[in-house]
Parts: sequence; C-alpha cells; structure tokens
Amino acid sequence: MSNDPRRLLQSLTLDSLRGFESTARLGSFTAAAQELSLTQSAVSKQVRLLEDTLGRALFVRGARALVLTDEGRQLHEAAREVLLRLEQAVRLVTQPERAVVSLTAPPSFSSLWLAPRLAALRALDPQVDIRLDASEDHLALERDGFDLAVRLSPPERAAGGWTLLCRERLFLVAVPGLAARIREPADLAGVPLLVFDHAISREGGLSWEHWQQLLGWTAPAAQPRFRFSQYEHALKAAAEGAGVAIGRAPQVDAWLEEGRLQPVLGRFEAQGAGCYLVWSGPARARPQVQRVAQWLQQALRHSSTA
Repeated sequence: MSNDPRRLLQSLTLDSLRGFESTARLGSFTAAAQELSLTQSAVSKQVRLLEDTLGRALFVRGARALVLTDEGRQLHEAAREVLLRLEQAVRLVTQPERAVVSLTAPPSFSSLWLAPRLAALRALDPQVDIRLDASEDHLALERDGFDLAVRLSPPERAAGGWTLLCRERLFLVAVPGLAARIREPADLAGVPLLVFDHAISREGGLSWEHWQQLLGWTAPAAQPRFRFSQYEHALKAAAEGAGVAIGRAPQVDAWLEEGRLQPVLGRFEAQGAGCYLVWSGPARARPQVQRVAQWLQQALRHSSTA
C-alpha cells in the first residue's frame, strides 16, 4: 500500500471511520455495534480494514478491553472532529432554515407582558424564532438588525409612522389583604409607597406626586418609601406585601389575573404612556414579521384600551 497520505485518504471509507470512532469512544466493538445498529463482527471488520489501509495498528487488543495506540489516539481525535462537523453540515443542508424575527422592547414590557406570552406567540408560527432585546434605548432598527420595536412614549412625543397599540392604564395595586384595608385615600397613611425611581416616572401618572393630586391626599413627611430602578422589582415587592405600587396595564395584567395583586381605590385611574409599534423598512415585506406584528396588535387590544 502506498504511503502517500492523499492516496491513503482516498482509500478510507466513511463507514470504517464511523466504526473506528465509535469503537474508540466506547472502548468496545460490541458497544459500537449497538450504537451503529450493526453486528459486532461488522464493526470489527471495518476497523481491521482501516488498520490494513493505513498499515498501522490502532488498538492494542487485550483480554478485557481495547486500548488505543498512539496512532489510534491521533486518528480518533481527528475522526471525531471531522464526523461532528460533517453531521452539523448535513443537518444544516437537510433541515429548513428557521426564520428569526428580532424585536426590541422596554424591560418592563418585555419581562412582564411579552415573556409570559411567548408560548402563544410561538404557536402562531412554530418555524419562527423570536429574538427579544430588552432595552430602554430607542435603537436604530435597520442599523442594529431589528425588525420591530415596541416603544412606550407620551402621545405628544411619539414620532410619525409609529402605530398606536394601546394606551397604558394606571392605578394603584397591592396584595388583596392590604388593598381591602385601603378604602379611602387617607388610609394610605403609614403604608409604604413603592416608587419606580426612573426618569420616565418623575412626571405624569407614574409619579406619586401626580397621585397625591389625583387623590386629594398629601403623604405625611414620615411616609415610608421604597425606591426601585426597575419597575418589575417594585411590582414584585408589592406582590410580597411590601406596600402599594402604581400598576401599569397591560404590564400588570397577569398579576391581576393570578390574584397576586388587586387594584387599590379602583375608582381612581390615570392614563399612562402610549404603547407603539415601530417597523424597520425592510421588515414590512416579510410575512413572518407581519404575523408577529398582527399578533401584537390583537393581543394588546384585549389588554388595554387602544
């Protein structure tokens, strides 16, 4: 047999490499035969053919176990890598490429409203994957590779071309036991106020100053307050009975449906930000993106008032 590596490589068969790799990994002709759905003698013959082709012993055949020779270890490392890469390539070639719809949305919306509904969104089209980015930043969609964005903004600051999905409804929330004890604004005295301490909450319906005016109530100077940089954390603290938070629908919908939270002084409500859908230009032509956008519009129509 020629020692030219190229000629030797042409003489190797895929079956012999698979039989050798499985035997080397499992340490047994019998185990390799079971893995490959072959007979033990067929696998042994494949390995012997490979050894004859290379002119090298690849195993030391003992009474109890097979042990790789130095040449066998070198070949096994290479064969394992080649077969793995070949398997991956075959999978890519034979399986249809999955479409991906990329969506960016504020953290509170992503974690509280969208993430719990991803199973329903996936059921819409199981062949589509969703890439979700939770960010307060208004990213440049085409530059940053996003198809859609959900943005929360006061209506007067919304840009042209944004599609209104819904308008946030704001109301106070607490655990049911605490909510039942607060029948009038004055009953809030002494109850810890859970503050979403963020730039977007320092004006309008997300600020406790707004709620004092709406309720005609002034918080005592000694009123305890807990401050959170993430809205979800304020809501979780409320669900643990730590105090009263400002609820935002649709983000708080699931918590109300599960009974973890309940409206406080339900006759008082305020309007919050508008929830808008923003498209990147090329995405409008993709049917998968169109279906995701349509699902968002329908789902949010049931969550709040458009």
